[in-house]
Amino acid sequence: MVSVSTILQQLRVFGESSGLVINAAKSSIFFAGVTGDMKQAILNLSQFTEGTFPFKYLGVSLSPHRLLASQFSPLIQQLEVAIQSWMGKYLSYAGRLELIKYVLHGIVQFWISIFPIPAAVISKITSLCRNFLWTGDVLKSKSALVAWKQVCLPKDEGGLAILDIKARNSSFFAKLLWNIHMKSDSLWIQWVDHYYISHASIWSLDAKKTDSPLWKSIFSLRDRLIDLCGGVAPVQQLLSSWDSGLHSFTASAYDFFRYKAEPVRWASVIWEQWSLPKHSFSLWLAMLGKLRTRDRLQFLSPDPVCSLCQNADESHAHLFFNCDWSSSLWSKARFWLKIHNNMHQSHLSLTKQQKRATTENEKSITCHTCVFDMGRKKQAHLQQHCQISGCHLHEISNFVLHYFVFS
Repeated sequence: MVSVSTILQQLRVFGESSGLVINAAKSSIFFAGVTGDMKQAILNLSQFTEGTFPFKYLGVSLSPHRLLASQFSPLIQQLEVAIQSWMGKYLSYAGRLELIKYVLHGIVQFWISIFPIPAAVISKITSLCRNFLWTGDVLKSKSALVAWKQVCLPKDEGGLAILDIKARNSSFFAKLLWNIHMKSDSLWIQWVDHYYISHASIWSLDAKKTDSPLWKSIFSLRDRLIDLCGGVAPVQQLLSSWDSGLHSFTASAYDFFRYKAEPVRWASVIWEQWSLPKHSFSLWLAMLGKLRTRDRLQFLSPDPVCSLCQNADESHAHLFFNCDWSSSLWSKARFWLKIHNNMHQSHLSLTKQQKRATTENEKSITCHTCVFDMGRKKQAHLQQHCQISGCHLHEISNFVLHYFVFS
């Protein structure tokens, strides 16, 4: 009661000094872990009404208990409203990708930096983002061209660098664990140290049934790291390296928790800073062999014949290298760029070779644009109207890219 009386007295002093007096009728007080008699005494002293959990503060739901998946509905609704406000079906894949990375995941990160996120909520958020990326609609789902696990990989490992929500959530809690270990100078850490730890260590305590969900999540992450690293000392060394590394603590922690794959040689060429995003996205799909060629759509029973040349069954290799229309495009591109060797599938390995500034820039943009143009013409079934002129090649080659050589 002494602390409550002190707080109320300071609020009165503040009101008398500033004129901002508290209206008790419009104020509520929330209780957790307090006996019935103490609760009633505090209500009588403050004259506030008792509030109920969960309640919203700064847009997020607060509760002394672990939030249920259903109580994350404000987050899910916020994401759905954002997606439905965009004309997703008129956006390119690349446009949708930017909205996911910088708008939707910006909303999500605010929540995952505060709460341990249930697996069901992560699955729902992932579903919303996946549907929006591949269809432009939050409600419409169809077979994704690339598995979401690969989409979340960094670009140099063959992905799109979309946020892995579970790994990011873990990275924030790893930061809390490190701050508690270091007893960092923050009011919350000082309170935790006094109330939960006292003279003990975060590494020697066990979670109790009466502990808060947040505190239990920190212990869960601590135990997981100890199992992965083989002891407390290796975990402390790992956390220390994240804190003193070149990148931020949470960035290093995220890299530790996320799924990893082998680096790919072609990433730096596809994701050139000079490239049009929609061209880079199409070339990324082509490199993975994930474009919707007819050999990959057999479940729809389409006509397997290539819509551009009408001479052979359509496949990834045929569309880009064996098709008469594609061969004509590559031939004219090679002639314009003064490349004398023939094109074949190994040329899309995109290995870097010697740099020759302007010439290599022209080659790179031509590769990006030709791959994009082939996919666009195939989708539109416009082969009968596709006349490839030197003027067209000059126009697409005037976009500036950086170092690429057809080997």
